[in-house]
Amino acid sequence: MKKHLLFLVSALFCFSLSLSAAAKETVIYENDFSSGDLSALAMYGGMAVKDGALKATSGSGPSAYVAYTFPEAYQGKDYIVEVDYLGCNNMGGLLIGATSDSLTREPAYFSGYTFTTNMDGSKISLAYFNETGWGGNIVPGTNLLGSQDIHLWVRVQKGIVTLRAYTPDGTKVLQAFRYEIGRHEDDIYDTFTSTIGIRQYYADAGRFDNLKITILEDDELPTMTKSVAFGGTAFAADGVTVSDDTVSGSGAMLSKEVLCGNYRATVSLAAKGISRLYFGMTDAENGYAFEINEAETSVNLYKITDGCYEVLGEKETVIRKGFCDVTLDVHDGIASLYYDNLFEGDGAFPKFEFYLDGTDGKLGFWLEGGQLANLTVGASTAVTYEETYINPVNPGADPDMLYYEGTYYLYVYAGNDGTDIFRVYTSPDLVHFTARNIMFKWDHEQYSNVDGKTAWSPNVFYNESDGLFYLFFAAKPIDDDTTRHVYYASSDSPYGPFTHDGPLTAINPDVKEIDGHPFVGYDGKTYMSFSRYDQGGTIWFEEVIIKDGVVTAIPETQTRVVVADREWDNRDAIRLVEGGFVWKHDGYYYLIYATGSYAKHYGEAVAVSKDPLGPYEKYDYNPFLNYSFTVDGPGDALIIPSPDGTELYLVYHRHNEVGKIHLRQTCVDLIEFVPDPDGGPDILTVRGPSSTPQRLPSNIYRYDVDRDGKTTLKDALTTLQYMRSGKLYSGTYDVDANGSMGMNDAVMLLKKIVE
Repeated sequence: MKKHLLFLVSALFCFSLSLSAAAKETVIYENDFSSGDLSALAMYGGMAVKDGALKATSGSGPSAYVAYTFPEAYQGKDYIVEVDYLGCNNMGGLLIGATSDSLTREPAYFSGYTFTTNMDGSKISLAYFNETGWGGNIVPGTNLLGSQDIHLWVRVQKGIVTLRAYTPDGTKVLQAFRYEIGRHEDDIYDTFTSTIGIRQYYADAGRFDNLKITILEDDELPTMTKSVAFGGTAFAADGVTVSDDTVSGSGAMLSKEVLCGNYRATVSLAAKGISRLYFGMTDAENGYAFEINEAETSVNLYKITDGCYEVLGEKETVIRKGFCDVTLDVHDGIASLYYDNLFEGDGAFPKFEFYLDGTDGKLGFWLEGGQLANLTVGASTAVTYEETYINPVNPGADPDMLYYEGTYYLYVYAGNDGTDIFRVYTSPDLVHFTARNIMFKWDHEQYSNVDGKTAWSPNVFYNESDGLFYLFFAAKPIDDDTTRHVYYASSDSPYGPFTHDGPLTAINPDVKEIDGHPFVGYDGKTYMSFSRYDQGGTIWFEEVIIKDGVVTAIPETQTRVVVADREWDNRDAIRLVEGGFVWKHDGYYYLIYATGSYAKHYGEAVAVSKDPLGPYEKYDYNPFLNYSFTVDGPGDALIIPSPDGTELYLVYHRHNEVGKIHLRQTCVDLIEFVPDPDGGPDILTVRGPSSTPQRLPSNIYRYDVDRDGKTTLKDALTTLQYMRSGKLYSGTYDVDANGSMGMNDAVMLLKKIVE
């Protein structure tokens, strides 16, 4: 089973992620209701078996309930509960985590959570009961079920509950949530306990069938007594066979020799079920595992301690049929792990790359019917670069970045005092930034209609048609505690000052919205993205006219393009998609947006369309940027080119410390658009979120400031002339990347010339 991430921040602020690894599954209760036997279930109200299904019959109160408490041997274990809910037309569903197996108390008939349909059976939500009865929704449903027959599936794992409503055939998820104990302000529980149940309104014509409860426990490596040779390496094995240097079967194998220092191991994997590469294994219960999970379409990185799996990272992906290369490269204390399902070869980005302690150990594999071939073990091939950077590259939340005439301008929200609102930073190379001026100051007299202390999320857009720079930001009108609008100001310089003539003007004064990011379509028209809260959190696009310091919306073009309808959009008690940024590539519009809450784990997803106003189709690889045990809260992303335009980078923010949200930092990571082996639009991939040294963004013009294809004395003279001109800072001439232009830049050029 796929593990879902859980933050466990100790008193020392140590951090780990605990999800459901591929687990041993033990069915402890199963009832297809073909008979009337309900002896294992506690009862409240009237429920009975009729025509081979369980349904409410008659009784006092609005609802009927049954509950099942785990046998003592399974108390406190993780579990999956699932049931078919057929013909539902009212309220009912699964109960999770009761504090007692007795459902006879009124009004606190059940203390815990419920995965329940609404009063007409059209939507399904995560809700809860408290000590007085019904408590309310934790995460309201957004999607119409579209069917009166649904399959309910709930997994409780290490303090996280994952809830999915499927079509009856299990091929499509109609609604999904992921919730961690204590994430909702009204949540009074600290455990899901070991009682589950079924609840149904008497008015509901629906019925329940095929109830099943499965206990989950972490896998254990078997005792490996057989000796096999694979790829020139000796292994102890169990349950697998080697023929023609191909490994098949269901079992495990560990190398007899320990791999130490820097090394690289590559194997071709035909994945089936759960497949794992083990490394750094000091024994069968301690080390690391890189998992390819076919059923959950994910890759996961685990640390194994005394047989218990602790998740270090998780990424959604497509698991390919046939062989794909899986690679581990250990170098300088860093483990880089690859699953080359896009067939990129040496150009593939690692799925995970982290500093890991104790990477010396045995190499191993786990198969569940898959195959291995072409194992090679040798020296690391990782390249050590002379100049690198490590994230974060600058302080500040809600980053927006503009590359203009050789300089990167970074605009961030770092808190404001109501007067000094937003600051600009500059960089010549995308990673070394220098604080510059406050580019937007609040004119208290002229902007008296808006509360300056509520301004946040600066976005700056260069409008080529009039040569002006436009600042967009969200803020609240005076004397309004609930409504934010998007306002704007303009300047003839990326440094500002940005101003607005007269009282601030909301682009859409009748709509509550934030963000506001313009983009120019292939059709030459200008559009803007907005984050609105009409279904929890949604993204809307609208055509606008930007001209001569004025922004005019075209209301009839307003279109909702993304809603929170996927599992990753509905986690941490939040239904939220926001911060839409559009990048044009190969005839498509790539909408990059944040999912979940900025105050929690966050993440970045992608949707693609041929039309600027949609419809947009979400990736199977979402979220393409996800949190891990070293990086929390990555989100609010945009794309920017490298200084020479040959590469693209993702700019985003993250929490300053794992588990702490009071500070956020700006990060950058390399991205690529990779051809989809299945056809269709290219797949956006990211080399991150990184926490290890990364190569500096490409800049073939660093020493060729006049861009004539060579570095000569002319470049040094040009740099000196610009420095003496008294013009504003330009990253083109900041050769040493120290934030200023001076003699040292010319000296560096001279040294380059004589090399």
